[in-house]
Amino acid sequence: MVKKRKWYEKYLPFVARSPEMQLHWMESVFRKGSLASHEITPYIKLFMASDGEGDLTLVRGLLHSLDASLIEQMLVAADIYDAPDLFRCIAEPEVSQAVIALTKAPPPYEKNPQLVIAKVFQAVYDCSEELLTQAAGMVAESAARPGHFQEAYERFKEIKEDEKLLSALYPKAIL
Repeated sequence: MVKKRKWYEKYLPFVARSPEMQLHWMESVFRKGSLASHEITPYIKLFMASDGEGDLTLVRGLLHSLDASLIEQMLVAADIYDAPDLFRCIAEPEVSQAVIALTKAPPPYEKNPQLVIAKVFQAVYDCSEELLTQAAGMVAESAARPGHFQEAYERFKEIKEDEKLLSALYPKAIL
């Protein structure tokens, strides 16, 4: 049974809507093409603004019903700060979605760009180490590879190797 919306719901500001209504609004905007991806970025930031793990679980459930192409459009529109959380909420991420997340570049005013980039790598790695390897291979071969990518990926691989070594030496330590 489809829930009929009240007449005034379409006039509500974005922040006053429920997460379901926010996602429905973004879905219709992507389908219509009425806003450019950079114009949708603030709405994705508001949609992803979580009040704890419960909201991320709700977002994860809502994204599960979306088409893969809409999720890719959301990843393209999201900024690098929201990309890790958005990527973690995807139920079954694809390599193309990981490539979109990995090609995000930090803004020039970012004081610690390596940390921001590492969060994106970690989000993809948390889903699957193989997914990260495949996506990184595709990004490394592409002509549209960001300038920071190769150095950041090598650094991330070294950090993961160090973590594996430390966990082998100190199995009871929490990393």
